[in-house]
Amino acid sequence: MYAGEMIFILIAALFSAGIAWMVPAGMLQIGWAIFHILVITLQAFIFMVLTIVYLSMAHEDH
Repeated sequence: MYAGEMIFILIAALFSAGIAWMVPAGMLQIGWAIFHILVITLQAFIFMVLTIVYLSMAHEDH
């Protein structure tokens, strides 16, 4: 998640420096924001499933 925030900062730096003149302003930010939201959702789902699996394994009767 830290890397995603760093990419936001780099994209903002590109636009402030005037380097990203080929891409309409904001298109990179919107695209990266959507991708970042999908990655965060996937991460949350994976950690939720792992937590459920670990808790169910700890609660098993032998």
